[in-house]
Amino acid sequence: MSSRGVRATGTDGTDFQHRQRVAQHYQESATYKSTLKYFFLLHSLILVFMWCKVGSEILRRDFGVKIGFFERLDMPPAYSWEYAWCFSFVPIIFALLSFPRNKLQMLHKHYYGQFLTGIVPCMIGLGGQLPELIEYINDMEGSNTPTFKGTFPMVIIWYIFFAVALQIHGFSMYFSHLLASAWAPVKRD
Repeated sequence: MSSRGVRATGTDGTDFQHRQRVAQHYQESATYKSTLKYFFLLHSLILVFMWCKVGSEILRRDFGVKIGFFERLDMPPAYSWEYAWCFSFVPIIFALLSFPRNKLQMLHKHYYGQFLTGIVPCMIGLGGQLPELIEYINDMEGSNTPTFKGTFPMVIIWYIFFAVALQIHGFSMYFSHLLASAWAPVKRD
């Protein structure tokens, strides 16, 4: 039936609903892709701040470049887990490359990469900072905890970071799993 032609006799034009349905797995795929992109944006915003912190330290330590802004912030040296977490952008690249053609293998690389470069460094940092947090809570005035700009304890900032980053990584892995399920071939009995 032509869209410009005469309507078929015996119909009022509302009988298209049974014919024009998008399969559920296509709807889920589109929804999960957009949700993952939202989490990638949040992850990237946090990543930029971490790159600035770690990058300024590398520039200062290895190349002798001093940037006044970062000198005024008076940040403590970066921990090893911070360097590892800076590579958490790699799984995002795998996921974005998997989107156009629904490449399941690339999406699996994203899933496991989120765990290895995102969650594992955060958990190592969480455990490594725990004695410092306990020391700060027990004696806030006499604690030797590194501070941000000389006043605010870095351990509190790190635990805020861990709370946010672990949620972003966890939800990214969850929606990546749901997207992989939507892309998986349908098993017929």
